[in-house]
Amino acid sequence: MASSRREILWKRILRPDMKGQDVAALQQRLAELRYYTGECDGVYGILTKGAVFDFQKAHRLRVDGIAGKEVFNLLKSGLEREKIEHIVARGETLSSIAGKHKVPQELLVTANSLKTEKVEEGDSLMIPVLRLIGFYSPPVPGDPVVSYEHVLQFLTATAPRWFSVDEHGDIQGAPDRTLLALAQMTGVELWPVVSIGRPRPHDEGVEVQDPLDNVLSDSSVYSKAIKGFSGLAARMRTKGCILSVGNLPEKNVYAFQSFLRTIRNVVKQEGLMLAVEVPLPEETASCQGQSHRKRIQDLEGIASIVHLVFLRAYKDQWEFTSPEPIASISRVRTALKSLTRAVDFWKMVLVVPAFGVDFSSGLGTIPLRKRHREIMEIIELFKPTISQPDGEKSKVFRYRSFRVSHTVYFEDAESIRAYAELALRYGVAGIAIADLEDVDPWVWSTLKARFKVVKNGGGDRGLK
Repeated sequence: MASSRREILWKRILRPDMKGQDVAALQQRLAELRYYTGECDGVYGILTKGAVFDFQKAHRLRVDGIAGKEVFNLLKSGLEREKIEHIVARGETLSSIAGKHKVPQELLVTANSLKTEKVEEGDSLMIPVLRLIGFYSPPVPGDPVVSYEHVLQFLTATAPRWFSVDEHGDIQGAPDRTLLALAQMTGVELWPVVSIGRPRPHDEGVEVQDPLDNVLSDSSVYSKAIKGFSGLAARMRTKGCILSVGNLPEKNVYAFQSFLRTIRNVVKQEGLMLAVEVPLPEETASCQGQSHRKRIQDLEGIASIVHLVFLRAYKDQWEFTSPEPIASISRVRTALKSLTRAVDFWKMVLVVPAFGVDFSSGLGTIPLRKRHREIMEIIELFKPTISQPDGEKSKVFRYRSFRVSHTVYFEDAESIRAYAELALRYGVAGIAIADLEDVDPWVWSTLKARFKVVKNGGGDRGLK
């Protein structure tokens, strides 16, 4: 596949009735992806136009049957999706088709809007695919260690939060050798995360320097950070890496984009891809006019530099000022609608939470992050009434413990299912679970029933 991508040298827009080696290369690549079934003769005929049409439709590009910049950028990105279509043969049942493609029958029913489980010879069934990524945070000393062996089978990739950039530009952290070995054995891509400027808890009244501001404003810190990325990329043999930031620097957005370009060029020399994790734009639904356009343009500029953009659709517990849902399905829906005109959706990955946050009324307390198992233990012990905020999928309950009132918001399989359906509706590249810390076990069967996980592999994995 990689050799075929290099053969497609886009120099002109390809339209029906055109001829040439670039047309043949396009046909060959679309044939490998199962969109084109004709002869690779270099003639842009009706079959080629239909294949391009299907490719555009599958990736939510502008659908016109013409191979232009959007089509070729995607074909060369390494993120294109294979077409999975099944034509029902005589005697086949929905059960046998599901077994052949290793997916649940429920997936075939929901993906194709089937009213019954009966299929007829000649019916065309589409199997939706999506990238499923799991973020992984190393355990805090003293906390129970969670095993991820059973989870990796469901994932396209895992994104361990191993590294961070400090205010001096130095990259701190170390990889987990066990996870490296597990990823290699299961064929799961590795995208290690390098955090810079991510919000973190700190002592009240103590001013904390923002590493991202330091990197963008101090040339020596900038150079040290780039050198650190260069050294890290040289040691890594993973699919790519993710630069995670707390907030987009509005005043220094162009400096940040320049920083991304430099990192992209550094990791590219080692054969790695670059992704960035940013918060879902907070004001997308409310800001108007020039401010609104500027925010969208900033994200569009970032997306043009990197291979993938992870949109973090939740708050960390220390970012809350009052009890509220961890994530908002309505805000995500509005944001995706707003972004659809400006950003390549095949580069977007929606990052959703799979945990809970306990808001305590005690003086001086900060919200506490809760694993799914902890949430279930509280529910079993206190038997609270569980409800859902209007228009949201997050769940909430209240209870009293040691004379302190608690309000707990949490996410489970039902809310994550809603986010997965949004991801499929808007054609984004995938959905990411943050973080893999004892999530609701029903999450995996829920997601499995809605799409087939992309398993592209990722070449060599690990660290030198």
